[in-house]
Amino acid sequence: MDGDIIVFQREDDGYANFELPTAKDYFRDLFYQVDVTFCDKLLPSDSGFTLELSLRMNYDQMAHAVAQHQGCDPYHLQFFKCQGYRDGPGNPVKCTFEGTLKDLLVFTKPRQPKKLYYQQLNIKISDLENKKQFKCFWINGKLKEERELVLYPDKNGRVSDLLEEARRQVELTDKGSGKLRLLEIISYKILAVQREDILLEHLSVGGTRTFRVEEIPSEETNLAEDELLIPVAHFHKEIYQTFGIPFLLKIKHNEPFVKIKERIQRRLDVPEKEFEKYKFAIITMGRQEYIIDEDKTISITQFLPHPGAQTGGNLQARPWLGMDHINKTPKRTRYSYQEKAIKIHN
Repeated sequence: MDGDIIVFQREDDGYANFELPTAKDYFRDLFYQVDVTFCDKLLPSDSGFTLELSLRMNYDQMAHAVAQHQGCDPYHLQFFKCQGYRDGPGNPVKCTFEGTLKDLLVFTKPRQPKKLYYQQLNIKISDLENKKQFKCFWINGKLKEERELVLYPDKNGRVSDLLEEARRQVELTDKGSGKLRLLEIISYKILAVQREDILLEHLSVGGTRTFRVEEIPSEETNLAEDELLIPVAHFHKEIYQTFGIPFLLKIKHNEPFVKIKERIQRRLDVPEKEFEKYKFAIITMGRQEYIIDEDKTISITQFLPHPGAQTGGNLQARPWLGMDHINKTPKRTRYSYQEKAIKIHN
């Protein structure tokens, strides 16, 4: 009723040279054959291409099969698992993955097409996996042009390595200092200026915390004993309603506030009529004290940490200068949820 299929194989040494020398090998290969669709991770609607592979393939064999189809270097490919619960790329697959293709497809539902995602790199995948992806923002000297940077310094690198990587992607001013610094920003206020010897693994990005790379203005490279860099931020009515682009400003001890105000106006390039509506306050320990008399001199001690405060280089524990005015910045999210292509400048 059910029947049996009996396969005969002639006993001949010539068959030993075949890729599948025995009938048992041939049928086992049929059993493990699977159609896998590979989609480009960077193309949201990519229909991909389908290859007939074996579930017993290792990572290297799979990469070579895809590379042969695409006409590229197998070591310049990065693969991603399918999310399983919904269509889309999931976690990346390390090039040192020791499992088989079957292990990579384990999250795919049985009746769904087998799918993996990939992207082509301009460096070797092994080099990429030794680097740390670090997203930050670049701001020009006029505090106008802000754009996202995706940097790939070494995993064990320091802030100095990150700044050196950023230098290859940004354009410095002709009359600038040529030096870069990394600012840590939270809720539109400058939290800290990170030291160049800090390990990158100690920096965490998330929530309202971001990092910004900027060129240090020439006048801020060497501070005299009676000078201080103070954090400045925008807010409206309540000090927790901060917005816009915060910045650092150099002030001198016992300098009339009217001079500080003039420098701020030049720095922000705000028209006179609009700038007249700005109110200024020194915010200390969550309380604001508005500056009424503009001829009043400002002491740098007003911006030093509260006695006994453990700052550890953290500027948030220090007083800051707030600019109270209406928020006219366009309402848009500063985060892009669409991943960009990996681009590393050597």
